[in-house]
Amino acid sequence: MSLSEKSCIPCQGNTPPLTKIEAEALLKQLGRNWEIQDSGHLYKEYKFSNFMKSMDFSNKIACLAEKEGHHPDLRISWGKCGVEIWTHKINGLSESDFYLASKIDDILA
Repeated sequence: MSLSEKSCIPCQGNTPPLTKIEAEALLKQLGRNWEIQDSGHLYKEYKFSNFMKSMDFSNKIACLAEKEGHHPDLRISWGKCGVEIWTHKINGLSESDFYLASKIDDILA
């Protein structure tokens, strides 16, 4: 089953964050120019030809986030939408972060 076929699992805060090795393995599976920042968060910047396309994309992410119950941080500017994902309750990465990232990529597929 691919990452995007899995559903985000609500975190209760008692689950430890992924180890660096676990996160790197999932990042390799995710691919498509996602990176793990120094902060330990997943990040990707999408480029568009204008501001409205960035906004349209961010609105689609918002709908997906509500459906999944998992909400990324978005940075929208002219021709760009930056997406930062991590599990706030554990202040680190969980498998659900990678599921959401893959689903976000699928919006443009």
